Amino acid sequence: MKVKVISLILTSSLLLTGCGGLFDKESKRIEALKEEKKQDEHKDSKEKEEQEKIYKDMERPVGEVVYENELDTLKEVEDLDYKNLEEYTDPSEFSKFVADTLYKFYTVQLSPENYYEFLFKYGNESVKESLPTKEDAVTVFSSLQDLYLKQNINGESYTLTNVTFNRLKNEGSFYRKVLTTNGEEYFISIIQKENGVWKYADDSPSPPYEIQDNAS
Repeated sequence: MKVKVISLILTSSLLLTGCGGLFDKESKRIEALKEEKKQDEHKDSKEKEEQEKIYKDMERPVGEVVYENELDTLKEVEDLDYKNLEEYTDPSEFSKFVADTLYKFYTVQLSPENYYEFLFKYGNESVKESLPTKEDAVTVFSSLQDLYLKQNINGESYTLTNVTFNRLKNEGSFYRKVLTTNGEEYFISIIQKENGVWKYADDSPSPPYEIQDNAS
């Protein structure tokens, strides 16, 4: 009987020792899982903070972001008169023609049909390739002008800057400041030289520019 008791005690002791090892391993495994979860939560929290910062930056007023960068200083053109030509080899003359055409379309003084003709005749190869059929283009341009009308954009006047060129002198850009019922709005236009003739390439909203004294 005594032997059985001793045997039972030894067996129980071994079992407890084995269980203790298992408990040890399980405890370590649980701790490791906890640490991993903690790191994941920290990582998620950091990513969330970064995302919130990005969203916050995106919500900043456009003007505030614009003025962080140095604005272009340009001269404004005093004489906006231009000649109607089949082709333009003078970039300054062409810039006046382009600016006037875009201004008239934007302020609904130029028909969608005439705007299509302008793009087809005076646009560069990329512009021409992007044009749909005349019928589809006129439908799109009409919708754009309907949107301008709904926004109550009535053009009062515009000013134009001189053309600045890239290093190769085959691409130029110029700004126009449009005074409308919504206040001052700025645009930048790109023109490119193809086979010795200047062509319209692009126009988009832009930040303002600094005015350089024409006397300087």
